Amino acid sequence: MNKLLSQDEVDSLLKGLDAGDIDSINDFSSDNSDDVNVDSFDWAIAGLNVRGNMPLLEVVNSKFSQKLRGTLSNSLRKMLDITPDPLETIKYSDFQKSLPVPTSMHLFKMEPLRGIGIIVVESRLVFSLVEAYFGGKGIGATKIEGREFTVIENRIIEKVVHMALNNLAEAWEDVHPLKTEFLRSESNPLVVNVIPGEELMISTKYEVELTKVLGNIIICFPYASYQPIRHKLAGDYRDEAETTQLDRTWIEGIEYQLRGTEVTMNIDLGKTQLSVGDFLNLREGDILILDKHFKQPLIGKVEDIKLFEGFAGRYKNNKVFKVERPYVEQV
Repeated sequence: MNKLLSQDEVDSLLKGLDAGDIDSINDFSSDNSDDVNVDSFDWAIAGLNVRGNMPLLEVVNSKFSQKLRGTLSNSLRKMLDITPDPLETIKYSDFQKSLPVPTSMHLFKMEPLRGIGIIVVESRLVFSLVEAYFGGKGIGATKIEGREFTVIENRIIEKVVHMALNNLAEAWEDVHPLKTEFLRSESNPLVVNVIPGEELMISTKYEVELTKVLGNIIICFPYASYQPIRHKLAGDYRDEAETTQLDRTWIEGIEYQLRGTEVTMNIDLGKTQLSVGDFLNLREGDILILDKHFKQPLIGKVEDIKLFEGFAGRYKNNKVFKVERPYVEQV
């Protein structure tokens, strides 16, 4: 199936189609459409080979699973095994629909990356971890009744999530230092809309095992949030240097253009208040008393922004303003 056709073979096929010797796809009647197996193809996800385009993300996930395995094993005093599945790209709406209600869902941030990530702890894993924390074997077959989690169960799982976030930050240190921050917990995935449903998430599933599989921890983060560091995740640090140089050249060009831009500067001589009657009675030669003493510095404004303090004067028959110091807002 992977063999490529030669040009002669392609020409033979085309001739066969023209001569009617080979059935084309249009020859299938609508009556037989039910017998044809058709797989849907999502063009939005096509080509997003996360493992190939961002291989260091796989390295981060591998480090995270190793660190979390050590942390949970020490906390439970039982030897756990955590195995990461391959990265998966999934629409957020499909991810929401795949989760049961209630579910143990926890929102977090990874600064300086934008966007909100999600950690999901499967219900069966929640019950196993709670059992293990309270001295049980942690491998009992607990019946999942679709009930809400108890206060104790939520406390235990939040503790596990905080440990996982610390391990996640440690796993990122060699690639791009990040600071993880826990936001809140939710039980209904349908009311959590971290991104529009049609946008993509990068999801990784971690299988937790203690003599047998206990359940999965799932971590999702918006695909678009990784774009600022995509060159690092691709392992191409040369691009980072080139991008930095390009940004510097761009900034210098903008600064050069801005230096030729004309701006308006105004000097406030002072203010006073008049009644409407006094204003209407003003005549040439009247003197107004302003709120500033002649020895007080005046404020120079550039495009109505206060920037300088100085004094007005005259130089060669021109009115001038001498800048004394930058303007500092009085607190």
